[in-house]
Amino acid sequence: MKTIADFGKYAKRRNRVASSDLKTAVVYTRVSSKEQADNNLSLEFQRKTIEEYAQRSGIKIESYFGGTYESAKSDGRKEFNRMLDFIKRNKGKVSHVLVYTLDRFSRTGGGAIKIAEELREKYGVTVFAVTQPADTSNPSGVLQQSIHFIFSQYDNQLRKQRAVAGMKEKYEKGIWVTKAPMGYDIVRTNGERKIVVNAIGKKLRKAFIWKSEGMKNDEIIGKLNAMGVQMYKQQMTKVFKNPFYCGLIANAMLNGRVIEGNHEKLISKEIFFKVNEIHEQSSGYGVSHKRERDAVPLKVFINCDECSQPFTGYVVKAKGLWYYKCRTNGCKCNKSAKHMHKLFGELLERYTIKDQYIEALKQNMLEVWNEINKDNIEQEQLYRKQLTEVNASLDTIEDKHYVKETMSEEVFIRLSSKYKEERKKIVEELEKVTPKISNPYEAIDKAIGMSLELAPRWHSADIKDKEKFQKLLFPDGIVYDRKNDAFRTDRINVIFLLLPELQSISANNEKGQTGKSTSLSLSADRTGLEPATSAVTGRHSNQLNYRSLFPLGLQR
Repeated sequence: MKTIADFGKYAKRRNRVASSDLKTAVVYTRVSSKEQADNNLSLEFQRKTIEEYAQRSGIKIESYFGGTYESAKSDGRKEFNRMLDFIKRNKGKVSHVLVYTLDRFSRTGGGAIKIAEELREKYGVTVFAVTQPADTSNPSGVLQQSIHFIFSQYDNQLRKQRAVAGMKEKYEKGIWVTKAPMGYDIVRTNGERKIVVNAIGKKLRKAFIWKSEGMKNDEIIGKLNAMGVQMYKQQMTKVFKNPFYCGLIANAMLNGRVIEGNHEKLISKEIFFKVNEIHEQSSGYGVSHKRERDAVPLKVFINCDECSQPFTGYVVKAKGLWYYKCRTNGCKCNKSAKHMHKLFGELLERYTIKDQYIEALKQNMLEVWNEINKDNIEQEQLYRKQLTEVNASLDTIEDKHYVKETMSEEVFIRLSSKYKEERKKIVEELEKVTPKISNPYEAIDKAIGMSLELAPRWHSADIKDKEKFQKLLFPDGIVYDRKNDAFRTDRINVIFLLLPELQSISANNEKGQTGKSTSLSLSADRTGLEPATSAVTGRHSNQLNYRSLFPLGLQR
């Protein structure tokens, strides 16, 4: 039969962990920054001091934790939690957590007090700082330790306040103090910190330009990926919306103000604002971008004849009908998507050819190709060599100015302007003489094959192919003439422009109307066929701009 004394034995067994003379510890060391960890500014000293105390006190060290940089402003630290898990798994086998100072354990104030209490009450483990000894077996020692924890948190908050004030002051001066955005490097020369555009940034600059010209995000991302820059849609949007790239600083510490930064600009403000205007107008109708693209493939491709702004698309939800509209406020040019697609199909029909003219067209187009490129190959090689030299010169002065800082701002601006102007002229000349494809026979076959069924091909294509198709035929887009309710274009891909011209000639030949006008070969008649002719507008002029002949877009 049990007696009252038996219950006393039970209570003694239940509290055996707390009253045990066990002296087995785990050691936790940490520093607050990677710089301290890499340079061993305090980790080794902390460990050595703790080990000396443990040896004097007869405490066996069971395991080590930390030994790296972990901020103590939260208790979600990897090594810290690994230590707590070890203690919980080995309940009754650990009596102490040894730290150098209590702020090495935690700076969370009330959070640290709660963790220390749980370790004492539930696991019989004492948190002990070897340089701040406190006997937590009595209320006085617990109070002393808790005060240390609270003061550590207070000190942390003061440091944070000073750091935030310092960061805000730098932002006010146009100095970006955190990690630089994608496309930038932070370089230090003679102790001075600068943020400069890197190789990825130069590719992102092209992305901004492409977007400002109306290119869709999917196509831009594809081009960047091909250039070795990994990008996804959300990231692309963040890049386009970040004013840092046009030299501005926007941060929550500035309370909504935008400051002119002193870092290198990636693009001009004009391009940045244009890109963001396009983004706003293309996503402000409450429908998904994918649905909008599928329903209005001519969006951005159509331009207004009165204000020259591109059209966007929107849906009238009550009717489920899509419309195109000019982006300019007050322009009031709204047209049914169904009607605009019908007009575009009629435009394509003008470039559809008849089967009986195919062979004659191929022959004439080959003659044009051969004449244009006969004297250009040698000239192209010369221009490419000059372009390589100019680009090398630009890279050299950028390195001297931004990285090595051996070139003054004044000299850099002067030389940079000179080399950029030279490059612009070389590129313009190179564009005139460079054949756009290596196999004209294949390009001609594809162009003629497409021209047999232009309208049906466009109507049946998916959205991506529609957009490629449009750009291929009309590189600069099309203009909606609201007065005549018709489309016109300022530039047509010449390989397609040749088709109706040559078809007309072939038809005249069938009727017996011959003469030197029956061939468009440049060797037969160069009148009106010079490469630097004016743009083709409205109905088709006989003046053809051959610089866009046989574009790369024909090769798949």
